[in-house]
Amino acid sequence: MKKLLFLILFAFFFTPSCDEKESSNVLPCTFVDYWYYNDEPYSIGAMSGDYILLGVKSVNTIELIEEFIASKTYFDQSFKYKVYEDSLYRYIVVKLYKTCMCEEIAWILEDAKENSIVSSANYTIESADCDNPIFEKAGEECVYAYSNFFHIRVKDPSDLSDLNHTLSETNTWIKEQNDFMDNWFSIYTDKDSRGDALQMANYFYETGLFDASEPDIFQIVIE
Repeated sequence: MKKLLFLILFAFFFTPSCDEKESSNVLPCTFVDYWYYNDEPYSIGAMSGDYILLGVKSVNTIELIEEFIASKTYFDQSFKYKVYEDSLYRYIVVKLYKTCMCEEIAWILEDAKENSIVSSANYTIESADCDNPIFEKAGEECVYAYSNFFHIRVKDPSDLSDLNHTLSETNTWIKEQNDFMDNWFSIYTDKDSRGDALQMANYFYETGLFDASEPDIFQIVIE
């Protein structure tokens, strides 16, 4: 009986978390599992406990990115990550050393953002399949992620006072105005903004000052 009790206690105290060396580091979970579609919260799915998305400005070299990833014990160093780019950022999905709870990932995101080359670090979202937009199988494992920008529709494109005030309030900025629909704008966020792009998309909508607000969610093939 004593031997059984010892084994139970051993398993409890020595089961590894997402980072065996830093398992005590947690922060309140900040994952948001919805955005507003047709005036209603629309679920985006469950948080992935295995991956996060890093955003790094394109001026930073691949070598700097590799050095940063190699310096963190909570990243799976055997994972073959890919780099995706937009006009300003490089995005990298990295795998965590172990499956993590949200509170652990919240700490990892904040720790990653302490590095000068990291502009953002975001949660990723589980994907039930790897089908592309035309329902073809794109891979065996996928996750959803969201970039550093989101889209808003202003009520009156000739009066941007509400937009400019909200940008200043949230430390976000205009990426571009749509060339064909001048009431749509794309808004950038970074680690100094009031929240990540998904959180800010929801916040802009919740102010009631804008007709719509949509995050830039996309699917990434892991393998």
